[in-house]
Amino acid sequence: MVKGQEIIYQEPNDENIEDFLKILDEHRQSCEQEGKYVEAEMAKNRINELKIQDYERRMATKLMQQAQQREDCEQAHIKQYQQFNQWDEDLLQTQQEDSQALAELEDRQTKEIENNRQILEENLPLTFKYSAELLNKQKIQAQFAKQRDYAAAH
Repeated sequence: MVKGQEIIYQEPNDENIEDFLKILDEHRQSCEQEGKYVEAEMAKNRINELKIQDYERRMATKLMQQAQQREDCEQAHIKQYQQFNQWDEDLLQTQQEDSQALAELEDRQTKEIENNRQILEENLPLTFKYSAELLNKQKIQAQFAKQRDYAAAH
């Protein structure tokens, strides 16, 4: 048997389809030259059948690749959405922590102010000491009042 005739009866696969079609076409041409038109017609039909099968296989492969790419894209979108939601949750949690820390700071400062007020009340004298200048001015005012110079006393 000729090498080409052996391949005719084998089933083609993804790797050898081009070689198989080439050999089949050579077989068809040789049958045509030898006048074996029925066999040439069968080879031509087989070539067309294999081309259709190859086209359908490549189409199915492309469709599967596209479906996989679409699935990957959808998964990436879902992951990105989840990350965005996580970021939103993190932001909300941070805001809550900030509010809590601010409330604690206000409470602490309020307690410190109250504590400092109590310390000042305990340590400051209740009677105030007048300054020497104020005492001097009060004395001068009293002297003007004794002299009935009310304008100068005022």
